Amino acid sequence: MSTTLKDAVSSIKSLSVPSEPLKKVSEELLGKYEGIIPPEKSSTEFIKDLRKTMYGKVKE
Repeated sequence: MSTTLKDAVSSIKSLSVPSEPLKKVSEELLGKYEGIIPPEKSSTEFIKDLRKTMYGKVKE
């Protein structure tokens, strides 16, 4: 290897950033909202009922 090629390779290696393992969003949110949905309803039923109300809508 010529000197310039060695310099180029070492420069590229010095620029590389070691990667960290990504956090999984599902693991962060697991159990965070436990107890919000009543036990007698499924999540789908709960969301349907929630959409029928004024939840999250701007009142003018």
